[in-house]
Amino acid sequence: MAMATIDEVDTMRDARDVGGLIQALQDPDEYVRAQAALSLGTIADPKAREPLDRMRREDPSASVREAAATAYRWVVGRLQEVEATRESRIPPTR
Repeated sequence: MAMATIDEVDTMRDARDVGGLIQALQDPDEYVRAQAALSLGTIADPKAREPLDRMRREDPSASVREAAATAYRWVVGRLQEVEATRESRIPPTR
């Protein structure tokens, strides 16, 4: 797989390129993988949940696992906020 640079990861984050960032999670460079994970966490797209969950458990680098765990918490937290907002808009049944 071609290696990405940190600048390319930042560009993908700014463009909200979730697919590109998910691909960057497979990069041979642990710093690129960590940056891609944190970038996915800031975007908090639901598609990132499963790859980040797998990465936080399986990546060979402890620092990447930590970054993925942080990003995973951000994604899950954001999804919970969205769900809570959605539920608060539902009128109560009588």
